Amino acid sequence: MNDQFFAWIEGKNLHLTEDQKRAVLHDRGPLLLLAVPGAGKTTVLTVRIAYLILVRGAVPKRILCLTFSRAAANEMRERFGRHFGERIKGQVHFSTIHSFAYKVVRELFKQQSVSYLLMEEQTGAQSKSGVLRRLYEKVNLARPNDEQLDDLQNAICYVKNRLCAPGELEDPPAGNFEMLYQAYEEYKLQHQPQFIDYDDMLSLAYHGLLENPRLLKAYRQQMDYVLTDESQDTSLLQHKLIELIAQPEGNIFVVGDDDQSIFGFRAAEPQYLLDFPKVYAQAQVCRMEENFRSTPQIVAAACRFIRQNKVRFDKEMITRNPDGEVLRIKQFKNVEEQNGFIREELQRNRNFAGVGVLFRNNLSAISFVQELDLGGIPFYLRESGKERFFQHWTLNDLLNYLRFSYNDRNLPVFEKICTKLYVYIGRSQLEGLEGIRTERSILELLAELPELPDKRRKEYLELKEQFCRLNSLPPLEAIQFIRSTMNYNKVIGRICEQLGLAREYPESILGILESIAAQEKTLPDFANRLVYLDKLIKNSSKNKNTNAVTLSTIHSAKGLEWEQVYLVDLVEGIIPDRQAVESQGTNPARLEEERRLFYVGMTRAKRALTLCVPSNYLSKYAAASSFVGAIQKILGGKNPTMDKQTPTDDFGAGLVVIHNKFGEGVITSEREDSLTVRFRDGKERIFSRKLCVKKNLLRAK
Repeated sequence: MNDQFFAWIEGKNLHLTEDQKRAVLHDRGPLLLLAVPGAGKTTVLTVRIAYLILVRGAVPKRILCLTFSRAAANEMRERFGRHFGERIKGQVHFSTIHSFAYKVVRELFKQQSVSYLLMEEQTGAQSKSGVLRRLYEKVNLARPNDEQLDDLQNAICYVKNRLCAPGELEDPPAGNFEMLYQAYEEYKLQHQPQFIDYDDMLSLAYHGLLENPRLLKAYRQQMDYVLTDESQDTSLLQHKLIELIAQPEGNIFVVGDDDQSIFGFRAAEPQYLLDFPKVYAQAQVCRMEENFRSTPQIVAAACRFIRQNKVRFDKEMITRNPDGEVLRIKQFKNVEEQNGFIREELQRNRNFAGVGVLFRNNLSAISFVQELDLGGIPFYLRESGKERFFQHWTLNDLLNYLRFSYNDRNLPVFEKICTKLYVYIGRSQLEGLEGIRTERSILELLAELPELPDKRRKEYLELKEQFCRLNSLPPLEAIQFIRSTMNYNKVIGRICEQLGLAREYPESILGILESIAAQEKTLPDFANRLVYLDKLIKNSSKNKNTNAVTLSTIHSAKGLEWEQVYLVDLVEGIIPDRQAVESQGTNPARLEEERRLFYVGMTRAKRALTLCVPSNYLSKYAAASSFVGAIQKILGGKNPTMDKQTPTDDFGAGLVVIHNKFGEGVITSEREDSLTVRFRDGKERIFSRKLCVKKNLLRAK
């Protein structure tokens, strides 16, 4: 029977290796199948289900196959039907873990006569974000920004999926998280009908089955076989729920790869895979180690790279694919040069659909979209609807500065930025201006208020002159003027400290805005360009499945592949991220997840892989990612190498330089150990030559 089955499979052009066949033939009991990238795990899952039905006589509706996302579940259902639908008429349960849990919750609530509503289906004030925003304001007496709201929702999700108490969170979001968590849970319970959210589906299903042995027994009797895909992305709560259903028979077939677990921030629990033999008695662990996707050059480098992780199953990744292109490491002066290089290669290639440009976070997409648009290259940005660059408070602040410079009589705009100016402006002073119609500057009116100290009066008038000057500057100089002369950099530091935010993100936004501004001649041109880019990104979803370059975070690219992949912005502090680097002595697991993320990015490439390292990232010096250094060492100097980033002391008057903090400037004079530099904000600053060389603070452009 087995030989006949595999002969039939061969006739469908499904050619299985011996390792894949062994996994398909596994009959009963627990099995963990470790599948390296590109190993054909979806094929093995669908063929195994067909084998259980056609050879072992399993009933289709008594097979439960769980996967990570709705798209993956639909793809597996479609593929199974396409290959085996003519022979298998019954319905196999292909489902996400959330959909399965929701089915359990509906049955539990029906038994208990509990009515409920899903929070994710609500809008406006009753939506999940609306409720959490209101509770945050009540508890903290402050309105949260989008970043804080995202952090709060992620933390609630993390706590539930980790099966821990809110007080056990190692890095809670700022703003009385425990109190907010309890208030949110009470709000849902007290609302009639009761509210539940997607995370509640999992916890309610798990605890409900634990507390309802009869219902648990019924579900166990319904399912003879349980199969799970992408199990490295499964949370502890999800693992426990699956374990409840699969026991005591233990007919569970788990497919995953601990080396591809990259969703720790969503409470993914790769350790559960490592503990699989302890959880399930007599568990077998099998491996599929042949990569059908990538060239030997990519496979060998990625395999050696991931072995630097200590907490993992030991696996060998091999391929029988023919040789491909040399794995390239390219170093560039800055992001603009990096993006321009990729654009030129794309224009020569023209097979846009075969190219993926991958980065750590979506901020990298903005400057790349700018480059592609200037080159007339179509693109598709994955998860473009989640991009909040154009709604971020930093960008809005900047635009409001510019708006007020055009009309310093605009009180509504002034009220939005007055707390972010270096001059104190009290609420009572603003209230005194309300209702007044005047053709004069608001700052002039403030300077004429009675009982005002002379120093404050002078500051208001100086500020008025600064806004007048701002209005006359070209876009790039205007942004640098706001940041330096108008002290907005200090404002960012103060806001981030007060709200518990990392200042790298808003500073990165400003760096990207400077890059865009450098291409525009006037402030209206700059503002219009931002509107245009925002619309361009939103409309990029229409380019899906066309001849367009795919832009994606590495996280979002999981499970996908392209002929040619560019990994961009590979600098220390981005990947690996700063927290992972700083905590590697106390929390090595964080750096290991960063290494897994880089590994996932590498293994998306089929034929060609290029690692791109800008020496200057968003107007600041950037060290090459230590991961790129590791790859460089693995390549052993046999392939093109990076240019060495060595400090220089070849400074002279007239040289255009870039400073880590102040950006671009020109050396106006030099003495024994001092350099005088005039920057774009108009200010001259004096630096120690020795210190600049030692710490690489100043570099020739």
